[in-house]
Amino acid sequence: MRIESRVAVRFQNATTSGRLDRSSHRHFHSDEASAARVSLKSRKLEEVVIAIGGNIGDRVRNFDTALRMMRSSGIQIKKHACLYETAPMHLLDQPLFLNSAVTATTSLDPHELLVALKEIERKLGRSQGGVKYGPRPIDLDIIFYGDLELSSENLRVPHPMFSGRPFVLAPLLDLLGPEVEDSRHWSLVHQVRRHWNDIGGEGCVKREGMKKVLPVGGKLLDWQERTYVMGVLNVTPDSFSDGGKFFTADKAVKQVQEMIEQGADFIDVGAQSTRPNAERLTTEEELRRIVPVLEGLKSTPDRSRVVLSVDTFDSNVARAAVELGADLINDVSGGSLDPKMLGTVAELGVPCVLMHMRGDPCTMLSEANTSYSDLPRDVARELAVSIEQAEVAGVPAWKIIADPGFGFSKTAEQNVELLARLDTFRSGLTQARFGVGSIPVLAGISRKAFLGQIVGCSRAEDRDNATIAAATTAILKGANVIRAHNVKAVRDGAMVADSIRKVLAS
Repeated sequence: MRIESRVAVRFQNATTSGRLDRSSHRHFHSDEASAARVSLKSRKLEEVVIAIGGNIGDRVRNFDTALRMMRSSGIQIKKHACLYETAPMHLLDQPLFLNSAVTATTSLDPHELLVALKEIERKLGRSQGGVKYGPRPIDLDIIFYGDLELSSENLRVPHPMFSGRPFVLAPLLDLLGPEVEDSRHWSLVHQVRRHWNDIGGEGCVKREGMKKVLPVGGKLLDWQERTYVMGVLNVTPDSFSDGGKFFTADKAVKQVQEMIEQGADFIDVGAQSTRPNAERLTTEEELRRIVPVLEGLKSTPDRSRVVLSVDTFDSNVARAAVELGADLINDVSGGSLDPKMLGTVAELGVPCVLMHMRGDPCTMLSEANTSYSDLPRDVARELAVSIEQAEVAGVPAWKIIADPGFGFSKTAEQNVELLARLDTFRSGLTQARFGVGSIPVLAGISRKAFLGQIVGCSRAEDRDNATIAAATTAILKGANVIRAHNVKAVRDGAMVADSIRKVLAS
């Protein structure tokens, strides 16, 4: 049975009567637990769901370390929920928690799995026998173990209290997907959704003191609260808009300072032009262009106010950039042009933007690469595969931003369609998994050629008015981050669009 189906079955049994229903699944009492462990050892792999929480120390680092230690302990993580910052329960005078959940496969039996998780908790500083519901650096709970129901002295599966806790229920729902192969599964998933709606649905997130966050640059960004603006800095001689303008380090640093003053939340530095038919640089040349800029930015006033992103599809450049202070990697290929990229991003522990592109800048506009049956859904489905590959490589979904790739592998007419149906793109991501449909979406539409065709502007720098109109549309259709050359103009447009969006949502 697929993991989504198992989760739905477990959820139904635990919530339909407010207690564990043990009539239809394997269940073991403590006197049977030993025999259960012996029989389970013969199984190769079992799918499990594990909840993660913690509220003291470096919370994000604790999560990252726990995930790495889980993988080293024979727990192969496949999917991640969103990351939530949540208010404490019961004991209210303590720091805010982070909460999430993962699905994984393991050959460990339930009690071996419990021992492995408790050892990870111990190594991360959690003491046993502390204050109930009190502060802890990490908390790892087995929510489901395949279709097993178990009750022993030390372990109950499914977890007996998950259904009444929004901070567990919300991540659990992120792991589900709406598309199923049989009507029974479809019915169970809808029962899960109905229960979620009964306690307030997405409104429950705000009401319960919960918010979805993106950990980046030492910050936790609530991307659902407002739109973020990513300023573009091309240190290239040939980019379509500002190629050659900021090719020296001094000019580049000065431009960053100006974009920060204009209200940029992110600065995206790129040395590799990705315009159609752009020459692919060697790693050495890309580093020669970008390293002086990154070194210069270290002493830039207010550098800490922005997230520093590096636009590259070269894993060696990504590694060097992070070592020089970059907070995020923006890969226009979605990890497809360098097989080491996703593993490198996971190792570095930074978030990434994964963009949709077919082929490479030299082939992306070929007829084969611009043929779609349903443009926004096809783009979403293909990008969801990149996200899944990133998760398997060790990049949590809560560290991924999705970019549908305006101007990449799309004709002018297709770019307009994608913009008009950006909400369909997001719903297409949801078809992969509810949590994937909830990750931030970046729209890179600034000064794009298709806008110039619409308004009759051949010069890229004359397309700012068209960019503001396109950015407003993208925000109202669900974009969370807008990439911009003219930060001030797009920032103003985003503020208006955010005000409209809040009225529409009320």
